[in-house]
Amino acid sequence: MSSDRLSEQGEKIKFIYKGIEMSGIVVSHDSRQFNIKLSSGYNISVPNDSIEITESERIQVSHQHSSPSHDQDAEVEIIATGGTIASRVDYITGAVTPVFDPGILGENIPNINSFRYDVKIMDPILSENMTPEIWQNIGNMVKESQMVGRSTIILHGTDTMAYTASALAFMFRSLHRPVILVGSQRSSDRPSTDAFLNLEAALEFSRINIGEVGICMHSSISDTSVSLLRGVRTRKMHSSRRDAFRSPSVPPMASYVNGSSSVNPDTTPCSTDSLDFKPSLEKKVSLVYFHPMMEPEDFSALSEGKKIVVIAGTGMGHVSSKLFEPLKELSKEGTRFMMTTQCLGGRVDLDVYSTGRRLTELGVIPLGDMFPETALVKAMHVAANYPEEKFRETMISNMRGEILSREVEF
Repeated sequence: MSSDRLSEQGEKIKFIYKGIEMSGIVVSHDSRQFNIKLSSGYNISVPNDSIEITESERIQVSHQHSSPSHDQDAEVEIIATGGTIASRVDYITGAVTPVFDPGILGENIPNINSFRYDVKIMDPILSENMTPEIWQNIGNMVKESQMVGRSTIILHGTDTMAYTASALAFMFRSLHRPVILVGSQRSSDRPSTDAFLNLEAALEFSRINIGEVGICMHSSISDTSVSLLRGVRTRKMHSSRRDAFRSPSVPPMASYVNGSSSVNPDTTPCSTDSLDFKPSLEKKVSLVYFHPMMEPEDFSALSEGKKIVVIAGTGMGHVSSKLFEPLKELSKEGTRFMMTTQCLGGRVDLDVYSTGRRLTELGVIPLGDMFPETALVKAMHVAANYPEEKFRETMISNMRGEILSREVEF
């Protein structure tokens, strides 16, 4: 079959390229080249004169999805918010789009039948579109689950998962059951997907005695183990690897290897106390990442009109002396400034260098080894739920394991 024929988007083809037989989906085709999503999930662009199409057929795309389950006696609530884990490839455009079919749970997760679960589906979004309002909506759903003794598994995009995990951790002073955010780096219809093993592990983790918010993702690039990491101490460290998430200086709360889970004893157990749920969040908060080219007017523009500004400074928590004047003026207007570090290890110490001492004189609050993104969310929570005179004291205190008393490398 000649490649001269114009193939349509979404057409499944078998072809020969450089003597190798391949198969995939036509994403686009013009007078110069084919763009094809291979069956492996990767994209390839090939010149028209270098490809021989041997077979082709149109894909019949079904838009029918199985209905969410509604088990009154469920032990686990699964909340689908979107993200790659709840996405599939759109074979017309070749892009990954958020859409969740609850039927994939029963079809692909070996341990699913040993759990009674309920599924709630929010309007699916990619995680870069998360907002504080959506965090609050998720928090209210978690509260409902906690009130009836259910663990909560939240299907979430990986890019901003750490922000959502931190928001939920600060909203709840204690938890009756685990709250687990789970994502994937590969969509569920790709051969290399990590979605199903992560979900399998999340289900097992939902039964353990950990009253914390955790992030459940692969521990390595292979399908050998999954870790449950403390939400307020976790970062996405790689844009695409399946083991993208790490919790520097803190061991996993739990691990899942070869079908069984183990728990780190140094975690907070589930609580029987009444739920103390504080969903309010102050939105006039900003995170400013200092760099050597930052001018005073840049800093002022990013901080103007904010009640709180978290600075991600260099080293032990430093910024250029050029920023001292806008810091001083904005502080007079009521803006509070806090310092974190861009480094992945170590902590802020404003007593070592003259720059740090000057920042202390200007009222900048050092936040130890708290991650910048965690500090941002914590500031939103503290400003909205605690008296103003308690702000500094609460920010520098360890509320949910976000500040380490000492650093241990793992």
